[in-house]
Amino acid sequence: MRLTLSLLSLGLISVVLLQAYKPQPRLTDNLVFDFNETFYSYSAQTLRAMTFGYSRAAGALLWLRFLQQTPPRKVEKNQVSWIYRDLDALTEIDPEFYPAYELGGIFLSVITEDKRGAEQVLLKGTRVFPDRWRIRSDLGYHYQFELNEPEKAFEQYLAGSKLPGAPFLLGVLASSYINKNVGREQSIVFLEGMLQENTDPKMRAQFSEKLKRLKEAK
Repeated sequence: MRLTLSLLSLGLISVVLLQAYKPQPRLTDNLVFDFNETFYSYSAQTLRAMTFGYSRAAGALLWLRFLQQTPPRKVEKNQVSWIYRDLDALTEIDPEFYPAYELGGIFLSVITEDKRGAEQVLLKGTRVFPDRWRIRSDLGYHYQFELNEPEKAFEQYLAGSKLPGAPFLLGVLASSYINKNVGREQSIVFLEGMLQENTDPKMRAQFSEKLKRLKEAK
């Protein structure tokens, strides 16, 4: 254990020295990083190289930094945050670290308003955890309220509504989009499909009630 901690400490010290004498390139040349200037950021490749095979432990330290030092600051337009860069590295090192996608992604969206970073973290989450409705819900929220892209939001609500354990609300949000942008008939077809696909009695009852109201409103 002591040897492991010693190697990890040596690796992290080496990363800091490397950053000090040979700064790592930024995420992209087209973005501004005033938000990041007081924090060192490390790529997943650098962490793997400098931690002697203990990169997942380094990922845990990145998560700890997120929990302890994340400032309630908003990112200016066309910027990404050091928080995103940490979460991106963390999810490369440890792709199955679920909290980084759900908690990290929605924090980027709502608190720091890191629009680009939040989208990338949540999209990665849908690829790693395709069966988790909550990530789809968060990404739908981000598209609808932060990026003003209702079509993409609908796609995420629709995909999320079909996943195990998904709340009735996701189906309602998808149905409302169809009703508003396509038409009532298509919304009825969608709800009938949701009714057939769900076996949960409470969900079926709610879908049935909404379907009834739509048909009576014709």
